[in-house]
Amino acid sequence: MLGRRTRITLMVTALLAVPLASFGIEQSLADRLSGRILLQVESYGRAWYVHPVDGTRYYLKDGATAYEIMRTLGLGIANADLEKIPTTTGQAKDARLVSRVAGRILLQVEERGEAWYVRPENGLRYYLKDGQAAYDMMRDFSLGITNDDLRTIPMNTTQIVHDTTFDDVAYIQVRAGEVIASQHADQILPPASMTKLMTALVFLDRKIPWDTPVTITSFQIEYPRYYAGTDATSEVDLAAGDVVTVYDLWIALLVASSNQAAIALTDASGMTRDAFIAAMNEKAKELGLTRTAFYDVSGLNAHNVTTPREMAVIAREAFSSFDIFRASQQDSYSFQTRNVTPRTISVTDRNYTLQDFNVDAAKTGFLDEAQRCVSLKRKNDIVVVMHARSMSERNEILHRLLDSI
Repeated sequence: MLGRRTRITLMVTALLAVPLASFGIEQSLADRLSGRILLQVESYGRAWYVHPVDGTRYYLKDGATAYEIMRTLGLGIANADLEKIPTTTGQAKDARLVSRVAGRILLQVEERGEAWYVRPENGLRYYLKDGQAAYDMMRDFSLGITNDDLRTIPMNTTQIVHDTTFDDVAYIQVRAGEVIASQHADQILPPASMTKLMTALVFLDRKIPWDTPVTITSFQIEYPRYYAGTDATSEVDLAAGDVVTVYDLWIALLVASSNQAAIALTDASGMTRDAFIAAMNEKAKELGLTRTAFYDVSGLNAHNVTTPREMAVIAREAFSSFDIFRASQQDSYSFQTRNVTPRTISVTDRNYTLQDFNVDAAKTGFLDEAQRCVSLKRKNDIVVVMHARSMSERNEILHRLLDSI
């Protein structure tokens, strides 16, 4: 079965990039694409809406998000005026009105706020009944665009989302609450498996005994495939039916960065998965974070986002916990399942690439969208590096920041 990324990539490869040469050169790209729905041809087909009022772009995560955003940005209109905007070619229209509202979302003030989209290319209005209608419109009306061109259209300032056109490394070094060094410290980026530090904090709040037995399910084993398809992910040799302890899963989570362990601990917490994720976001608020959002517990969901500055707060909180600090220092671990016929499972340290830096505690992460990430503690310093384009770039930055300690 194709993974979600693969399916989207196949769809996007059929698109052509925006033929910018066909537009006039006297306007900015945001002006030229005002009100259009754009689809990134280089970043998993992410869809964006260019708001005609301020020329900023909004990320349309899915049909439901698109529907909600477009209603939020909608402009009220009376039925009499709405009737002047055609729904099919050849109908009578008020050309000046159509020109004025092209690309806008119109909300009928005399009905129940029913929404319509005025397509700039043809001046016709399309009914947005619900999220599915919004998704269909995204699919049918989207225009392919490259990252270089999309980057010139500014992001809106209200959405907490990753700008996938970002092409640099971001980092921060904090010592006793003071920023020592930083670059793009407030850039919103996916934390990948560094998410597991927040997962660990929320799980600790549940105070589940370490020796609690957990039976691994087939769904937990298959969980990474929902995000990664057939791509390899960080796991240990768990199998459906294995009986293990909460502590075994805890070490697998923080040492091997096991995504299966992340969802198994979530299920063992006594909370539903949605409630657990809500608790992660609530804890982010308690820590004073305003540019952080979680959608899954493993970090495989690229819509999980934070910034280097806010990730440093999470890392400081996590590494202050004895249980997280102790687990992150493990360089080898194995355990036996509690099945009738026990198996020995080894846990491989995923932080081995940091051995040369003499860190006290660390959590690494990688996704295509996130690139190379790390949060670490060394002496009194917390260092976070996000979106390093290679291991060598990440390590070069770590050497520069840590060699002075």
